[in-house]
Amino acid sequence: MPVLLSIEALEADRRYVERKVAEAGDSPWGTARLMWQSRLADIDQQIAALAAGRSSYASVAVIFDGNPVIGSGDIRLDFTTEALDSYQKVVTLALASHNGVELSERGRLPSGDQARLFIRDLVHGSMGFILEELPPQQQAMLPSNLKEAVEDTTQLITNLSAGSDAEFEATLEATQPRLVAAVQKFAKVLFDAGASTRIVGDERRLALSIDDVGRLSRRLGEVEVTEEVVPVDGVLLGVLPEARKFELRLPDGTMEGAVSEDLALKYTSDAAFKERLLLQPVRAQVKFIRTKRNGRLVKERRVLEALEPALGG
Repeated sequence: MPVLLSIEALEADRRYVERKVAEAGDSPWGTARLMWQSRLADIDQQIAALAAGRSSYASVAVIFDGNPVIGSGDIRLDFTTEALDSYQKVVTLALASHNGVELSERGRLPSGDQARLFIRDLVHGSMGFILEELPPQQQAMLPSNLKEAVEDTTQLITNLSAGSDAEFEATLEATQPRLVAAVQKFAKVLFDAGASTRIVGDERRLALSIDDVGRLSRRLGEVEVTEEVVPVDGVLLGVLPEARKFELRLPDGTMEGAVSEDLALKYTSDAAFKERLLLQPVRAQVKFIRTKRNGRLVKERRVLEALEPALGG
C-alpha cells in the first residue's frame, strides 16, 4: 500500500483516539485513559516508522468520486477501464521521459513493459485502486525508475492543475508534448464523466475536485502540438549519442537540439557513417515540434531524425 495512504489511515485513527483521550478525563488512574494513551503512542510509532522508510517500488492509489461512482462500492466499468488506461499511458510516457527518450507525437509507446502497473488491491472505504509494479526477485536498494515515474506523474498533474497561467506555461515548456497530451486525455476522461480523483503515492499526493478537473481540462484544451520535418543544410559539428544532442553550423549561426533514438544508435555503431558526416556539409532532416496555447508559441523542440551528405558535397 502507498506510504502516504497508510499514513492517512493512521492519522484518521489518531484523531479518533485523541478524542477518546480527551473524553476520558484528567484522572491519571483511569484505565480507559491509559488504554487510549497507549494506543495513541502506538499509532505515533507506526506513523514515524512509515515516514522513515520507503519502498523501492512503485505503489500508488488512484481514487475516484463523482458521477461514475454509486455509493462506496460501485463504479462504472467503462469509465474505470478508460480512466486507468489513460493514467497508465501518462506513467508510461513519464518513465520514457525520465529515461531521456525523445518522444515522437505518435508511434509505439516506449518502455511499455517496464512501465506496467498491476491492480494490487482496492482502497477500502472509497472507490479506488491500489496500483503497483511487480518487484524483481532480488530486492533493490534504490527506488526503481517506475517508482520515480509514478511520483513524477503526480507532480506533473499537480503543476498543470494548480498555480497561475505563467506556472502552467512553464510546466508546458519543461515537459515533452506527447506527455502533456497524455495528461490532456486523462483529464478529459475525468471531465467527460463528471468525476473527481485523488492520487496518493509514497511521496506525493494530489486531489482534484470536479471543478479542478474542469479547469485542468479547459487549460489543456487550449494546447495544440504540431510536428513538421524540415530539411536543413549545414555543417555537422557533432552528435552526442548518450546525451542525445546535436549541433549544426548554419550560414547565420548554429542549431542545436535532440537526436532520435534510431539515429543515435546508427551514429554510435557505424564508424563509417560517422566519419563521412562529422565536420562535413550535410543535409539534416530536423523535426520541429511546436507547442502552442491559443495560437501562441510556447515551446519549440528540434529533433534530428536523419543525416546524409549535402547535395554536391
